[in-house]
This record gives sequence, C-alpha cells and structure tokens, in this order.
Amino acid sequence: MKGHVPTPDDLADHIVEKLFRENPPAAGETILYPGCGKGPFIAAVERYCNTNGHPIPEGVAIELDPEHLTAARERHADLPVEFQERDFLGDVADLGEFEYIVGNPPYVPIEGLDEDEKQRYKQQFNTAIGRFDLYILFFEQSLNLLAEDGRLSFITPEKFEYVDTGSELRKRLASRHIEEIEHVAEDAFGELLTYPAITTIENTSPGETHIRLRDGTERTVDLPDDGDSWAPIIRGGVPEMNTGATLDDVTTRVSCGVATGADSLFVQDREAVPPQLIENGWTYPTTSGRQLQQNDGPDSGQLLICPYDEHGNLPPEDELGEYGDWAEIHRDRLEDRSCVEKGKVWYSMHENPPLDDILQPKILTKDVTAEPQFWADREGEVVPRHSVYYIIPKDHVELDELRAYLNSEQAQVWIEAHAQKAHNDYYRMQSKVLKQLPVPKDLGQSHQATLPGLD
Repeated sequence: MKGHVPTPDDLADHIVEKLFRENPPAAGETILYPGCGKGPFIAAVERYCNTNGHPIPEGVAIELDPEHLTAARERHADLPVEFQERDFLGDVADLGEFEYIVGNPPYVPIEGLDEDEKQRYKQQFNTAIGRFDLYILFFEQSLNLLAEDGRLSFITPEKFEYVDTGSELRKRLASRHIEEIEHVAEDAFGELLTYPAITTIENTSPGETHIRLRDGTERTVDLPDDGDSWAPIIRGGVPEMNTGATLDDVTTRVSCGVATGADSLFVQDREAVPPQLIENGWTYPTTSGRQLQQNDGPDSGQLLICPYDEHGNLPPEDELGEYGDWAEIHRDRLEDRSCVEKGKVWYSMHENPPLDDILQPKILTKDVTAEPQFWADREGEVVPRHSVYYIIPKDHVELDELRAYLNSEQAQVWIEAHAQKAHNDYYRMQSKVLKQLPVPKDLGQSHQATLPGLD
C-alpha cells in the first residue's frame, strides 16, 4: 500500500494505551491491524499486555507490501497473529468483526491515485468524496469491521476534522462515541509534518468527546453529527456572529494572487527593471505574502513585469514592444517552464491575471500566517503574487471599515477556529473559508439593502 509512514515505538505505545484504556483485552477477543507495515502496533500490543498481565488478543494483520509483511511476520512469528497479504480497501467482508482495531493508515491524497483507483474507491466508499485521502477510506472500512462495543484508535492527519472532503466521515464517526481526539506534536513522525491526531472510537451510542490540543489545552465537547466542520468546537468555540451576511456577500472577489511561473524573472527590484518597461506601462508594483508582512503593507520596492493589458488580455507577439525586447533576451528561460510545455504562450505568465479585478482598491492578507492580518491597497495599483489573498469590497462597502473588522479580535478568533492548519501550527488562508466569515451588523445591513427587490 502506497503512503506508508512508519510509526515510532513510543507513539505506537501511546496509541495502544488509549485503545485498551478502561477496556483491557480479555481471552478470546480479536484485534485488527489494517495496513500493518512492519508491525509496530503488534509489538506495542505485546508490550502492553505483557506489562499489564493481559492476554494478547488474537490478531489479523493486513498489508499489501510483501516486504513489509514478511518483516512483520518474521518479527512476530510467536504471537497469535494471522498475516494476510491483501488490499485492505478491497473486499474484506470475510474477515468478520473485531473487538479492537488499531493503526496508522496510509496518507495518500487523490493526486497519488490513478484513474481506475479513484473510480473504484468512489463506487465502493461513501466517504470517497471530493479530494479524498486513503486514510479516510481506512476509517470507513474499519468502522464496518468494528464489533458492537468495540474500540478503534487511529493516528491520522487532523484535516478530516474540518475539510469539506471529511464531511461524510465526520457523520459516520459521530454516529458512534468519539471518546477522545488528541492532537499530537506536528513532528511526531520526524521531518514529515502531518499535524497528526489520535482518534479513539467506541462503537456505542454517541457521547461527549475529550479533546487534547498541542498546547496542552483540554476540554470536553459535543461534536456535531451533520458533517459540519469540527474545528470551531475543537479549538474552543467562536463568538456568536449570526448577522445574516458573510464576507462573500459584501465582496466581489476573494482570490489568490498571481502565479507567474517564474518569479525570478517577472519580479525584480525597481532599480533593476529597464526604465523603458516602467515608462511604457509594462510593470506594476507587487508584493509576496512574506514581503507584505515584513513591510507592514504592500510597498515592497519590487515590480512585476507584466505582458498583459489592464483587462488581463495577452497582446499578440508583434504588439509586445519593449516587453517583447526584454522577453526575447530571456526566451530560453521563459520557454523552459511547465506551463509552456502544457500549451501556454512562451512570453505569458503561468496564469492570466484578472487585472480588471486586481487593479482596484483591495485588502491583502498573507496566505500562510501565524495570525490573520490584513492590509490595504487603497490605490488599487498592486498586483499581489500567489502567496497573497486579495479581497475586493463591493461599491457600497467602505474598504477601511471592512479591513478594520477583518483585523478585529472577533474576526481573528473566527478565522483561527475555521482555517486549515499549515506548518508550524500556522493558519492557511483559503477563499472558501474567508468567504464564510460573518460580517458585522452594519455591513450586513448594507448587504441587505442592495439585494434585488428591497428598497
């Protein structure tokens, strides 16, 4: 099985302790090790049972990689475990049910699957929606094999708690008792940053869930069972903000900045840009997310050399003028880009910038940040790059008023409760999340007044 990540022994011990907590194994009970790899959980179960004087449950270990399976079989030949070389995401109805299931499912995003795999999984699994990951399917398959009153402990990325792709899984998990979710250290697997969470399920009626966060915070919560994101509740709740309007209602665009495909060429310090390009309108002020934060605003001192007109149209080659002269000098580098290989014109950028929208007064924010922060481009002259999100208010919405709200504690708490996590526990800004941000009452009233059919 692709996506295998070895589980350190101390982490496997920690997970197994949760699995057997309050319900240690008894004689005749069974345990399943899906995607067992080389058997770190088999060893952890043996250590737990020997230390605490409990019988080792009869196990079935499933692994598709023959080398890993051989290693596991050799290491644990003296234990009551049946080793099977098979695809856990295939037909496993013959396995029966298990009192315990434990593991570290493979992390494989949809991009790592071929078309046949994608179609097969979508037909077989209810949780295979959107840009699903294999670990989500492992959850569903395992829940189907969990006996009544049985217990399951998995370590997976925490993303299933809040991404749209995890909505169906959240419904299925919430139909049981999610006993605990613990967010463990982001470097629990060494240099592989996965933001892991240990989820412990008891196959009984739903009940309260104990939450343990990386900063040591603990709380007991009732998780929603309708598929909505769990992030606001897990992270501590959000202020009541039922205004009836969202950021999407009071803006014309919330988008990621421009991807040039070659920033080292298209972006240069103002002093390094040929004067004729500046004089004849082939450049715009620009900023990256890092510069936005370093400079406390969009004035970076750099320019974007841009072949597009003010409407985002790419002129034909014989109308490029000074830009064409500059581009010809760098033609080899411009042609040596993946976007050109895929059919883009050699002197174009990776994507056509929607300059009609971008060249307006707007609000800017860094795409990955320790805390949400927003700046203004009041003149509408800056073309933000791909590491910046830009927000265009509607005509009736005052830019500085909206920016002040976005920088308020109320908005920041909401965004931090809903945003996806990135490295170092930073927050990842995304259009679909920002658009859902409730706006304050006065902006909401302005929105209502502009709706068709209202005076």
